[in-house]
Amino acid sequence: MRSNIFATFLVISTLSAVSSVPIPDESTMDPNLLNEIPSPYDFGYEFGDGQGMVQYRRESADANGEVKGSYGYTNSNGLYRNVEYTAGADGYKAVIRSNEPGLSNQNTADATFFVEPPPPEVLLEQISPVPEPEVLIPEI
Repeated sequence: MRSNIFATFLVISTLSAVSSVPIPDESTMDPNLLNEIPSPYDFGYEFGDGQGMVQYRRESADANGEVKGSYGYTNSNGLYRNVEYTAGADGYKAVIRSNEPGLSNQNTADATFFVEPPPPEVLLEQISPVPEPEVLIPEI
């Protein structure tokens, strides 16, 4: 009997809590969130370490919300990646130019790849034998 009363109380309190949560209607929503007007912008940066590494990004948008940009890097061994992209009513599209090992000219979705062979130094690093670790045994 006691458990039935407790179960009934639990069900009633749960239903009253759920029914008392306010549900926002469209009249209380901020109309600016739905009708945001795109603002043109333009920004970019570029930096390097003085030893051959460079990274950059540039992006701009017009009054219609169409975005164009690029980003990429070059390292001291000559590996690079350059991504040029657009984003707008047709979605996101990218053109990737790179010489990174492991990439191929296989295009996927809205990304087009133009891949060149990696620099010889990078290939030599990949196939060079790994030196044996030096094991030091302390004298007792």
